Amino acid sequence: MGRFKTLPIKYKFLITIIFIIFIVIWTFVGFVVGRKSVPVTKEKIRIGSLINEDNFPQVADFPNPINGMLYTAQEANAWKDRLPLAVIIENHTDARPQTGLGQAEVVYEALAEGGITRFLAIFLSQDTELGPVRSNRAYFLDWVSEYSAGYAHVGGSPEAQQLVHTYNIKDLDQFYIGAPTYERSSARPSPHNVYTSTQKLRGVAAIKGFNGPVVIDSWQFSDSQARLENRPDKFNLNLGFLGTWGYDVSWIYQKSTNTYLRVNGGGNHIDTVGNKQLETKNIIVQVVKVNPDPSGHGRIRIDTVSTGKAILFKDGVAVLGTWKKDSRTSRTRFYDDKGQEMPINRGSIWVEVVPDSSPISY
Repeated sequence: MGRFKTLPIKYKFLITIIFIIFIVIWTFVGFVVGRKSVPVTKEKIRIGSLINEDNFPQVADFPNPINGMLYTAQEANAWKDRLPLAVIIENHTDARPQTGLGQAEVVYEALAEGGITRFLAIFLSQDTELGPVRSNRAYFLDWVSEYSAGYAHVGGSPEAQQLVHTYNIKDLDQFYIGAPTYERSSARPSPHNVYTSTQKLRGVAAIKGFNGPVVIDSWQFSDSQARLENRPDKFNLNLGFLGTWGYDVSWIYQKSTNTYLRVNGGGNHIDTVGNKQLETKNIIVQVVKVNPDPSGHGRIRIDTVSTGKAILFKDGVAVLGTWKKDSRTSRTRFYDDKGQEMPINRGSIWVEVVPDSSPISY
C-alpha cells in the first residue's frame, strides 16, 4: 500500500482503471454464470404452476340441501343452481321395474287407490331417465310445495289438477307438454309406459320460466354414522300398507354399507338404471290418517298438514318420534321423544307414508 503512494500519478491512474475494469468483468462473469441456474428456476415455476386449486384434493363440504350429501365446490357447481324436480312414478306391479328411483334424493311412498302405492321422487343433483310417470293426487302437492319443485305427472284427479293452479305449482304436466319431453314406450302397455328424463324436464321448465335455485328448509343431518363394530348384524323393517298383495315392503339392513335394500311384493325391487336393487341410507315411517275421498272412485285423502307418529330407521336401529307439518308450504319435521329434531344420515332418504292401520314390524 505504501509503494502505491510513491508511484507517479499516471501509474496510479492506470492501476485504478485496470482495477475498475477487473470489477466490471468479474461482475459480468458472475451474472452470466448466475444465469445458468435460470432453467432450474423455470422448471420450478413450471411445476409450481401445476400446484393450483384444481390439483389439490378438494374438501367435500358443500351440502346438498335435500339429503345432506356433501360435495366439493366443483361438484356442487353442476347442480346447486338447478330447479328441484318432483316426479310421480307409479308402483303398479305392471310398472316394475321402474327407472330412476335410485337417483332421487328423497322418495315418498304413499297409497293411491285400491291399496296400490305410488312414488313422489325428488331430484336435484343427479340426471337420469325416469318412469313410468303417472297421475297427480292432491296430497302429493303438499310435499311438492316443500321443495318449490317443478312437478312432473300425467294428468290427475279433478281436485288435484285444480289445486295445481290454485297453489301456483310449477306444472310440468304431460297432458300439456307431450312429446318429445314425454314419450310412450312400446315395451309396456298403457298407462304404464310414459317416460321422460331430468334433462328433458329441466329443458321445458326453463322454457316455461321455472328456474332455480330455490330456498329449501333443510332437515337436520348427522355428521357421523355408526361405526361398523356398533352396527347390528341383522335388521329388517316390514310394512304392510293396506295388505294388498304385491305391495308389502321390506327393507333389509346391510351392515357393511350401513344401508337398506328394498324388497317389494316379495321380490328384490330393481331400478333399471344399472339394474341395481333399490337402496337407501335412511327410512322414515310417517304414520298418517287416511280417509275416503268424497269424490268416490276409490280415491283417498291423507292428512299431511297435521302431526302423528314417526319412526326413523338409520344405522340399523329404530328411533321413535313424531312428525309435524304446520302448513302446506312448510317442511315436514321429525322429532324424537324429547322433542328434538332427529338428525338423518347424509344420503338417500325414503319416506314411507303409511296408514295408522298399517302393520309395522321390525
